[in-house]
Amino acid sequence: MPATPTVYVGLFTTAPTSDAGVTGAVEVTGGAYARVATSGATWATPTASSGSEPAVTAGFTTNAATITFPTSTASWGTVVAFGLFDASTGGNLLAWDYIGNFPWLPATMSSASPGIITAHAHGYSASDPIIVSAKIGGALPTFSQSNLTGVLLVVSPATDTFSVTNSGTAVNTSATGDFMVRKIVQQSIPSGITASFAASALTISAA
Repeated sequence: MPATPTVYVGLFTTAPTSDAGVTGAVEVTGGAYARVATSGATWATPTASSGSEPAVTAGFTTNAATITFPTSTASWGTVVAFGLFDASTGGNLLAWDYIGNFPWLPATMSSASPGIITAHAHGYSASDPIIVSAKIGGALPTFSQSNLTGVLLVVSPATDTFSVTNSGTAVNTSATGDFMVRKIVQQSIPSGITASFAASALTISAA
């Protein structure tokens, strides 16, 4: 965690597209939305990554206390990610991650229509939302239809395999890939809701 006395938690309906600031991100606005100030005590001491594939435990930190936002006076949309800022408005994005404390899993993808993702004992169910990240030494596949950008939905899960759709379109591949996958939480926040995230619900992890 950054060595500042206070960090402000914000919510995104579209996650950043890189680790370099808020590029590509859409933060909630309006409807009484405001970032929440937290102190260092709100966050657990970060852990170090350990292990090797396929048994990798990514380093992470998570909220050690409940984080509660103001009651919405209009719809905030569907929140998929959160960020830590150094100011209540504007400022710098210090770190961000998707909502949910599910682990990153090593995965491969076949060249097929649809492409089949293999992730050992993934535990996913049909329509679960997941995201994909490239890894050091790996490569994303190439595509003949759609791609692995943004939030994807699981299709036809088996013990170790599944395919995905992107905005309702099957992801077809023209070459194989080697990357990481992670299940996330999509949280709808309509008007009149007090959004509250219990301890360990907001996790910043290393892919």
